[in-house]
This record gives sequence, structure tokens and C-alpha cells, in this order.
Amino acid sequence: MTARNRLCACGCGKVLPSGTLCAKRQAAQDSRKAKADAQRPNASTRGYNARWQKARATYLLRNPNCSCGRPASVVDHIRPHKGDTSLFWDTKNWQPLCTHCHASRKQSEERRLSAAAEARTNPFLPKPRIPVVVVCGPAGAGKSTYCRRHASERDLIIDLDDIRTQFGLGIADALDARNAILEGLATDTKHERAFFIVSAPTRAERDAWQAKLSARLILLDTPLGECLARIGGDAKRAEWARKWWAAHSADRMTGKGQGDIVQLSPNGALTGEPTVSGNLSVKPYKVGGMR
Repeated sequence: MTARNRLCACGCGKVLPSGTLCAKRQAAQDSRKAKADAQRPNASTRGYNARWQKARATYLLRNPNCSCGRPASVVDHIRPHKGDTSLFWDTKNWQPLCTHCHASRKQSEERRLSAAAEARTNPFLPKPRIPVVVVCGPAGAGKSTYCRRHASERDLIIDLDDIRTQFGLGIADALDARNAILEGLATDTKHERAFFIVSAPTRAERDAWQAKLSARLILLDTPLGECLARIGGDAKRAEWARKWWAAHSADRMTGKGQGDIVQLSPNGALTGEPTVSGNLSVKPYKVGGMR
């Protein structure tokens, strides 16, 4: 399935084409943007003052047309200046654009950002050298517990939350680090097997990960009430669990991609599979120079 045709689940439970938002989330995004714009420094504070207006008018007199042939009405910064005054006033970094091309350029930049985010969450990966088990489920389902109970001393557990905590990374950097670990499975000679933890509430997501990693798929289909009881007072994780179940309920999977459905009882015991004994310690990640 191509990125254009991939379906993703919205937090409200609707399944939509990748890159689109439901009306409710679009309204919420517009509201956040309006609040951010309200808190943003005004144009004059950002450098678009009387001096700029004069320079802009002079530049447009000398460069009256957009590259498309229409009359130019905007002086655009080719490289975003982001507050850098030298870049702001560097005329070599200016270009004359019409309103249409200026809007199209901004939309193109937004699409590039969306493409970068898509590449992080759905990376291209080489075939792993070692067997991989993909463990899916909501927050509080017991994914980490499952992996630790089943991992041996020579197994690797890959968990985005652990990577963020261990290295103090933001989500984008943590995804890059996680993807580097997944890519490294293609040449891994240190581990016998890898467990990969990912939420993946929809069948399309699970199928994609299973195909990329030639993996066995485990779904911890733990009921929402039990997840919330385990989570306790962590409001953010509780919200993630609710969103997972909203998406999963709207996308109940059958047949291909179902995997093995396993649940953990309240005391942490596994149901549906025998417990695996042995040393279940988890080795620290090593990504580049990070350990």
C-alpha cells in the first residue's frame, strides 16, 4: 500500500486517508493555530517594519514579476530567516512572488514537513537478519511486561518510550533513533531475536509493520477498563489508551494480520501463552555514540 493510499485512524475513531484530518481534529488544529498566531510577535516586532516596507517596495520596483509571469506582490525569503537578521536582510535570499505562488510554496513546505513525519513513523526498512516479534496494543496493555517475560538474555527489546526516557529525546529524534535500531537488525549478529513494541491500533498499521519486518505479530487486546486501572493517575497515558481503543474498535481486524491475541491478567500473568522462564534482563540500547 502506497503512502498516498494508506489509511490511518483518527483519534475520534474514524479511518481516513493518510495525511487528512476529520472535521473535529481540523477544527482543533485551526483553533491551536489561531492561539499560536495570537501569541506570536506582531509583524513589526519580527522585522516587517517601516524599513522593511520601504525595502520591499524598492525590490518589487526592480523585480516586478514572479517567476510564473504574474505581477509580484510578495517579497519572499528563500531560506526561512527564523529571526536571523543577516538572513532577513540578505537580498540574495529574497525572491519576488505573486500571491498564488507564495501560497503554493507555503503549502509545498507543509507537505514536505508532512512527508518527513510520514517517513519517521513509517520508515523504509531492510529485511532483518534475525527473527522479529511485533508487539502491539494500547497504553497499559502490558506490552513491556510481555516482552520482558518472553525475552531471553540474547534478545533485544525496541521500545520508543524507553528510547525517549533513556536518552532524553524529543519525539522526532526518538523516532530517528528507533528507526536506526530497526535498520540495524539487517546486520545484527549480537542478538538472537528482537521484540518491537508499537501501538498500531489499525489492521493496516499492523500489516505494514509485519510485512516490513517479516515478523510474527502479537496483539495485546487488553480491555480499556483494565488498561485504565493499570495506568492509574497518568492522564496522558489514559488518553492514549482511549484513543487506541477508539481507533481499534472502528477497525476491528479479521483474517490476515490478526496475529496472536494475548491478554495479561491484572496480576501480570499471561493468558493464551505459557510463561517463558530464564534471564529476562533488557540490554541498553546503543545508537551511534549513545548508550
